Amino acid sequence: MSQREAVVGVQVYSAPQRAVHWVMAVLIICMVPLGLFMTSIPWEPAPGANPELKGRLYELHKSGGLIIFMLAVVRVLLRLLKGAPAPVATLTPFERVASTTLHHLLYLLIFIVPLSGWIATSMCCPPVNLLWTVPLTLPISGTLESSQPVYLVHFSAAALMSFLVMGHVGAALMHLVVKRDGVFRRMWPERG
Repeated sequence: MSQREAVVGVQVYSAPQRAVHWVMAVLIICMVPLGLFMTSIPWEPAPGANPELKGRLYELHKSGGLIIFMLAVVRVLLRLLKGAPAPVATLTPFERVASTTLHHLLYLLIFIVPLSGWIATSMCCPPVNLLWTVPLTLPISGTLESSQPVYLVHFSAAALMSFLVMGHVGAALMHLVVKRDGVFRRMWPERG
């Protein structure tokens, strides 16, 4: 089978699966720099402190995390209902193992990262509100000090997710530009 034939006959994910994938991708890509920027703003009375901006960015980050968590649940439900296309025939055995491993880790992290942030914030810094209005604070008590190990999980998992997302994007681009085997098309939105 030629590469052209492989691309023409490639199976794609359902439209809802592709939509959730891309919404999550945009949110995750925005959340990392937002998290780094908001934590870089000093608290008062340090020079450069801007507590109003810092507070708004924290609330935006919390809402983004809650939305990612909800979309992760939807994504898993869609996967269970709709399944996934068969692997593309042009994948090498290594690519199949690497792809499966990477996807399983990303699925795990799309739950761990927002859930650990939600838990830690509920422990030390309530309230947790979705879009400033819907109260979703977990019934977990604690202090800033007791939440630190949970925040460490959140930060570490977010760093690992960032690294894996870069690998995922690199592999997708390799399939699009170099191999041209239709793998990229499986998740790309259809035209018209």
